[in-house]
Amino acid sequence: MMNVISNHVEGFYGKKTTINGIDGYKQGDYIYFTIPKQNNEEIYMEQKEVGHFLIKKGYSHLAVPIGNRQGSLVTKMNQQDYCVFQTKLANNFTGKSHPELLADFHNKGEAYPYEPNYLSSYGKWKILWQNRIAGFENFYNQQYQERPVSKFNRLFLDTFPYLIGLSENALQYLQESEAETRYHDSDQPCITFQRYNNQLQQPVIWSSDLTYDHPVRDIAEYIRPALLAEDESSIKELKHFFTAYEKVRPLSVFSWRLLYARLLFPVHLFDFVEAGFTHNNPELVYREYKDLLEQHAKYERNLTRFYDNMDVDARTLGIPLLDW
Repeated sequence: MMNVISNHVEGFYGKKTTINGIDGYKQGDYIYFTIPKQNNEEIYMEQKEVGHFLIKKGYSHLAVPIGNRQGSLVTKMNQQDYCVFQTKLANNFTGKSHPELLADFHNKGEAYPYEPNYLSSYGKWKILWQNRIAGFENFYNQQYQERPVSKFNRLFLDTFPYLIGLSENALQYLQESEAETRYHDSDQPCITFQRYNNQLQQPVIWSSDLTYDHPVRDIAEYIRPALLAEDESSIKELKHFFTAYEKVRPLSVFSWRLLYARLLFPVHLFDFVEAGFTHNNPELVYREYKDLLEQHAKYERNLTRFYDNMDVDARTLGIPLLDW
């Protein structure tokens, strides 16, 4: 991979290193990673611009794609397209708690001067979710014709109506919530992550993980796994998270409703199925998906009690509650 990096960095002579299981090469103050291309170049370009904005805001450990000698972000080597990401290792200790770090990240990301053309999902959840459902319905119809049928395939086919039902509930709640007028400045779009899982406290933040959306996107994806558990400690941790986050960046009624709508949409199930059909161990995927579906009863119970558990008086505020 040094040949790829050499097309992006003149006179490259880096020394191999590994960070979070990803191989890279260190040269001077910088570390370079060779990553197979996964998006079109327009998306990488916007993520690069967003990344440089965040670096100026203090996130020096953010990895951004760099151009090659031909002026492109992509280099082809052995019939494979690669991007080269550059970052600095930095001491990221701030003394702030994780929810404070996330709220601060959203405050800084809100200052991004324009809405990206390709990255932005702000105000587009309804159409994006509808497209995701339509894509899976087509996939379901294809799988229905497949023979032989694996155990994972059969489980997906049998439970797909359940996924559609959850999705329709989420779409209805989202549509009603979009009419909510109790919002404030913190409901403006900002830089977010596609699937936030505490990247802010990792040695490297990847610009390829970034998107542009409402800040509750990150909150929903971070707390989603905790809702699959059913114990007092998880609920207490979530309450602490929201208390600390709101000290920096309060949530409006609109934010709470949008957050709840996103938690209702079963993106974690869709993501699992999508990855499962490309996995090389169908028996393992079958067992894991079966376990995930069995855990979902806990998820639904936690969503039913979500506002109460987070000390949000939904009835007084006139926030609709979902009747499972």
